[in-house]
Amino acid sequence: MEIPKLYLIPGFLTDKTIYKDFLSDDRFECEVLEFIATQAADESIESYAQRLSQKIDDSQPFSILGTSFGGILAVEIAKQVPPHSLIFISSVKNRKEMNPLMKWKKSSSILDFIPSKIVKKTIEAGYTIGSKIVPDLKEIDNEEINEMVHSIDGKLEKWIIKKINTWHGENPLGEFLHLHGDKDHVFPHKNIKDCEVIKGGNHNMILTKSEEIRERVFAYLSQK
Repeated sequence: MEIPKLYLIPGFLTDKTIYKDFLSDDRFECEVLEFIATQAADESIESYAQRLSQKIDDSQPFSILGTSFGGILAVEIAKQVPPHSLIFISSVKNRKEMNPLMKWKKSSSILDFIPSKIVKKTIEAGYTIGSKIVPDLKEIDNEEINEMVHSIDGKLEKWIIKKINTWHGENPLGEFLHLHGDKDHVFPHKNIKDCEVIKGGNHNMILTKSEEIRERVFAYLSQK
């Protein structure tokens, strides 16, 4: 049975690198919706999603898979270009599922006063240190991931942080697949409703639990 084309949306600080196993898996026809530049510092997430959705060929059935912030974007895209199905990996489907710290009003307003170059250097320094001492980062650290993190410009990252902080979206589809790790510290599993648990999965499980995730995604899409 042929499954719908699968559009993959990366998460914060990531790109197509995290989906290399999906892209090489012959069972899927995949395309990564790479992040695009924002039109303005205050561009709405709805506007951004609409522009990103223009890369989707909706003349044929398609599904969307979003990891982390990519899941939030998937929700907004699905409101404008309805997919065959939505798949969330290490993500949230609405504001209620978010980490309370991320919902603290105006917690990201300080970013308005910090240059993008400083944001970039801070993130890079944080990853460099974290990859040496934080277990979740140590297990994925390699040249390819290091290059991915250091390719950021800081401007898009500022925008993403602010959009996560102010997001009030809601998954528009009644049927979906949400895979979430029980060791996810970014979006704690205790806050997530209606998901399939990946035992031992953390926020980076798209990389560390790739085979299990792909098996579950394929099984889900094959039944649709």
